[in-house]
Amino acid sequence: MQRILQKIRLAFASIQVIVFVLLTTGAAIPVAGQVTTETVIQKATEQFESTPLKTISLDNGIWVFTGDGGNVTAIVDDGSTLLIDSGLDSRVGELTDASFKATARPVTRLVNTHWHFDHTGGNVSFGSESVTIIAQENVKQRLSSVQNVPFIGLRDGGYPAQALPTTTYSSSISLRQGGQQLTLVNYGPAHTDGDTIIYIAPANVAVVGDIFSNPFYPIIDLASGGSIDGIIYSLNEILAQTDEQTKIVPGHGPVATRSDLENYRDMLVQVRQRIKALVGAGRTIDEAVAAAPTKDFDAQWGRGYVSPDVFVRMVFTSLTDSGNPKR
Repeated sequence: MQRILQKIRLAFASIQVIVFVLLTTGAAIPVAGQVTTETVIQKATEQFESTPLKTISLDNGIWVFTGDGGNVTAIVDDGSTLLIDSGLDSRVGELTDASFKATARPVTRLVNTHWHFDHTGGNVSFGSESVTIIAQENVKQRLSSVQNVPFIGLRDGGYPAQALPTTTYSSSISLRQGGQQLTLVNYGPAHTDGDTIIYIAPANVAVVGDIFSNPFYPIIDLASGGSIDGIIYSLNEILAQTDEQTKIVPGHGPVATRSDLENYRDMLVQVRQRIKALVGAGRTIDEAVAAAPTKDFDAQWGRGYVSPDVFVRMVFTSLTDSGNPKR
């Protein structure tokens, strides 16, 4: 039954992609300032589909699985495993096998850091096995209906009932998993309006989702309430709650240090200031892109699936769109 549901989910996702391609290459009228950048999702999906799944031990009873979408963290107790994020739907079998091989315990709870497909793809499979899914309340809303993220060419959502969170929270919630205390926090809209940061103690691990992709420019999901100001605000809060020994698990890329996270925050602050100056000078979005405000950062941060031009457009729109939250 699990495999049948997974096939249905994959077929549905394929139909969504076909419909979206027709819309973006046919008669659909683009929103001012936005560009059709399906290549962002194409690049990401190609990477997620082809990268080998790796298992990394962080601490006694804590593992990170990388390569099948967003990073997945596993925490075990005497009889069960709690997962943070569920990777890509097409590789959930691989993830399940890797998790059981590492932990030797079944998954009974799953936390989603946000709603995007590369972090919730395994929800259908885990939910159909009666795993409790936990997330910030906006994640359930986003997964329940079809969502569009025009800047990156993502159209997803409309998940079946078994894939939706069954336990939700607004600003914070605490969970216990064996000897570890998990504090789940939402600092307001950042990458999306449903981001969850998970602090794990006493292991001194912080799982931050796509608020930080290491070392890449972030996706700012403006359609889901995300903003550059919100990302920087959340990063400042995370930095205030961590120390130099904290292991930072980003949404993508290798496990990082607090110093890595601070460098990332500082880069975002400088880019925001430069683009804000261009906005203040009356530049258009195309003129802002042409000014290359990220030029000296591109070698380090521009090698991911979000190109510098797309990132500049996201930041510019975040700063000029009155509908986006400000910090």
